[in-house]
Amino acid sequence: MWLALDLGNSALKGGLFDAGQLVHTFRLAAQDPSRLSEELAAELAGRSLTRAAMASVVPARTPVVQEAVQRYAKVRPALIRPDWQLPFTLAYETPHTLGTDRLAAAAAAWVTYGQPQHRPVLAILAGTALTIEVIDEQGCYQGGVIAPGPQLMQQALAQGTAQLPEVPLEWPRSPVGRSTQAAIQAGLLYGFVECVKGLLRRLSSTFVTAPVVILSGGWAALLKQHAAIDVHDPHLVLRGIYHLLELNPEQGLP
Repeated sequence: MWLALDLGNSALKGGLFDAGQLVHTFRLAAQDPSRLSEELAAELAGRSLTRAAMASVVPARTPVVQEAVQRYAKVRPALIRPDWQLPFTLAYETPHTLGTDRLAAAAAAWVTYGQPQHRPVLAILAGTALTIEVIDEQGCYQGGVIAPGPQLMQQALAQGTAQLPEVPLEWPRSPVGRSTQAAIQAGLLYGFVECVKGLLRRLSSTFVTAPVVILSGGWAALLKQHAAIDVHDPHLVLRGIYHLLELNPEQGLP
C-alpha cells in the first residue's frame, strides 16, 4: 500500500492507494504538531506501507509528519521535488520555487484529464491560496496563477483597516450589501468567484483548443456553482503524488 500526503497551511490530507486505487482518505488539522502526530498514528495503525511521498507548503511542520510516518509505518515519506521525473516538461523559470502541491496537482490533471484527450489543462486549487496550473496540449507546464483565497482576503481587510471587522464567510443574499457585514461578504465571495472566472477566461484565451478545467480544494463547492468547471476532483493532489511516485521508483521506499 502506498501513502500520499499533502501538508497544507490548514490541514494534512492523506490518501492510501492499493494497486493504483485510492481506497482511503483522511484530513487532519495541522496547527498542533503533537496532536497531528497522534492522529496520524491512529490513521496508520495496522497499515502495511511499502512507499510514501508528500507535498508540503509548510516546511516547519514537514519533519514532524515525516518522523511520525517513519515511526508508525516504518517508511519515511519522500518530499516531492521539481527535479524528479515528471509527466510533462517544465517551462517554469524558477522551478526551485514551485510549490510541490502545485506540481502534484498539475501531474494528476495532465495524466488523468489532459493527455488522454490531447487537450491543454487548467488545474485549480482553491484553498487558503488560489492557484491555477497551466499545461499546454504538448504536455509542457507553462506556469500559472497565485492569488489569495477568501480567508486571506478577509484577514487582510480586517488587519489592514481600523474599523472593518472579520465576518463569517457566508454567501450574502445579494451582491449589494445592505449592511457592513453583508458588503464585506459580497466583496469577498462574489469577488473571489469573479476573480476565478476572469482568470479562467484569460488563461483559456491563450489556447486554440479549449482546455479541460479541473477543480479541487476547500472552496470547490462554492466555485463549481458559479464557474465553468469540467471536472471536480477533490483528491487531485493526492492522485498527483501517486503518479509522481510511479514515475520515480527509487523514491519513498522503506
